[in-house]
Amino acid sequence: MSHGSATQSIHGQRDSHVRPVTYPIYQTAAFAVEDSDGFAHINDYGGEDYFYTRYDNPTIRHVSDKLAQLEHAEACLLFSSGMTAITTTLMAFLAAGDTIAVSKALYGGTLAFFNNWAPRFGIYVLTLDEEQLYALDQHAPQAKVVYFETPVNPRCDCLSIRRVVEAAQRIGALVIKDNTFATPINQTPLDLGVDLSIHSATKYLGGHSDITLGAVMGRRDHLAAVFTARKVFGGIPSPHDAFLLDRSLKTLELRMIQHNASALRLAEFFSEQSQVRQVLYPGLPSSPSHAVAREQMRGFSGMLCIELADLTAAKAFCDHLQIALHVAHLGTAETLVSIPILTSHSMLNAEALAAARIAPGMVRISVGLENIEDLIADFAQALAAV
Repeated sequence: MSHGSATQSIHGQRDSHVRPVTYPIYQTAAFAVEDSDGFAHINDYGGEDYFYTRYDNPTIRHVSDKLAQLEHAEACLLFSSGMTAITTTLMAFLAAGDTIAVSKALYGGTLAFFNNWAPRFGIYVLTLDEEQLYALDQHAPQAKVVYFETPVNPRCDCLSIRRVVEAAQRIGALVIKDNTFATPINQTPLDLGVDLSIHSATKYLGGHSDITLGAVMGRRDHLAAVFTARKVFGGIPSPHDAFLLDRSLKTLELRMIQHNASALRLAEFFSEQSQVRQVLYPGLPSSPSHAVAREQMRGFSGMLCIELADLTAAKAFCDHLQIALHVAHLGTAETLVSIPILTSHSMLNAEALAAARIAPGMVRISVGLENIEDLIADFAQALAAV
């Protein structure tokens, strides 16, 4: 029987013996076998036996199975952080001499990997704009992997998943997409042909600023390669963090409904303020991304970005907030603001910032779960100081 996302988030596999309502933490580093032949399947992915928590653990697998269902995937692997999920997955499919086509606009940490680390391993990185990603046969016909985000951090621009997938299929490339800003509640990219969907589970999936995790979802044969890489690189989370993620998933749909609604209200508020040069939120009908977002998203997320006159104005705005916190983070119950050129994209030079269309006066806003009237009042008094 098929269940809705809220039901899937709450209920996972059950222990038929003691029947706990909350799935337990298997806080152990290793597992015994009944006899010596039990080690025959030690390297199998997804087997029924457990050997060592760096390979797999019942608590971790329980949460992984939930996330796979939410993302409409065959399987999921958890990681100790979003960046570990990204880098391990990429290294599982790329080798020296391979080419990857990536979007110019990405999370700063991901761009830093492509700019500073991938070339050290002999990987060729082709950085493309939106239209070039839709024409890979012309601009990157040799690409083995295509990597992009939508909505994009921090501008919240939306790329057409369908068009990127169609372009990648014409050249036979694997498609990997970061789905952190949307979550499976608002967008399921695997349904649109993406091969692997990646999340910083530290953000909306965790939602409470108390865990650091990453996740990758996709077909089981693709995840088998990632599983092999994860064993070597060792980036598996602790069972306790997996347990906390399981707790958070039980309220994911409810939280995202409120995040979506409050972000739209705030975007509408900012659109009427003279100090704000532009509001970037795909839920606004005036947004250039609105049509694409409506085609592929069920909700427009709790992330938005505004542009003020300059960095001085952005600092004054953030420093005068009383409810919203000035934090390099997102996706939590608290409303958070950050200035991308000082935080998430601080490692980029001026040329890279310009390519990603990130201005000094931009402020990224992760809209929390506070009363919307209180948030509007807080942002209004902060704007008065600009």
